[in-house]
Amino acid sequence: FSRKVFPPFPRDSAQEQAMRKELIILSGFLGSGKTTLLRRLLEANRDRRIAVLLNDFGDVPVDGAILRRAGVEGGVLVEIGGGSVFCACLREPFVKALTGMAERDEDMVIVEASGMSDPATIGRMLTLSGLDAVYAHAATLCLFDPVKSLKLARVLEVIPRQLAAATVAVITKADVASPEELEAARAYIREKEPDLPVLESRNGLVSLAGLPRREARQLFAFGLNTPETRPDSFTLETVRTGLDPLLDALRGAEDVLRVKGCVRAADGMWFVSDTGRDFEVEATPETPVPLTVICMKGTAPNVRRMLQTAGIV
Repeated sequence: FSRKVFPPFPRDSAQEQAMRKELIILSGFLGSGKTTLLRRLLEANRDRRIAVLLNDFGDVPVDGAILRRAGVEGGVLVEIGGGSVFCACLREPFVKALTGMAERDEDMVIVEASGMSDPATIGRMLTLSGLDAVYAHAATLCLFDPVKSLKLARVLEVIPRQLAAATVAVITKADVASPEELEAARAYIREKEPDLPVLESRNGLVSLAGLPRREARQLFAFGLNTPETRPDSFTLETVRTGLDPLLDALRGAEDVLRVKGCVRAADGMWFVSDTGRDFEVEATPETPVPLTVICMKGTAPNVRRMLQTAGIV
């Protein structure tokens, strides 16, 4: 994008600069708990005017449906699916969405980034679009699952990049992780980012008040998100079997990175979300969004074929 496409906002007095909207980025790998934490933040800050921008990796956004089912929304909720808003392919709709939010009266905007997002270029995006005159980048929270994120951090470059771009790391699921898992997660973060403040979150709870932070840094000239780094995905609306055979098959598929959404099975309609250890499953009266299965790049056809061979789809 360029200033010709998005004219810069005028830079006004110091007082007006101080009245910029707070912009908070929630990053973190697929399944690290971003939607749960976002829901808790919105519940705990009902007295604030908060707008939300949801960025799902899948073409069909799932997280907005989850928030609506929970009865929680921000003052405005915008969804952008189909990849990372920090990728060139979605940068224009992202900036357009922020431009539209700039004209509303909310004083905070929270962006829940796709789990594959590398938010390293957010500062550059705000500057080039002129939106730094409207938004104060208050924090980038990198959510880190002490089991799943740690397991995949050694093989997926996006996870250490998310930590490098963060102003604070939040180790999620501290209520279910063992002390050894929590210490291993802290040790990994210290190894990669020694000066990064670290919080622990239990059941998605974290306070924005007095949030420890380091200054946002521009470490990389370019973000990691490109079409070449994009993993595969496919959706399932129905399966031929009950739910358990589907979950058993997905548990054994090493190339599956994330499972989230709703599916109609022979034994009912279900909301399914993997937790890093197993699956969260809840009966649902409707299936507003299909089940999205995200896989390592180039492996989705093999995973789908495995489900077809087993007679599940």
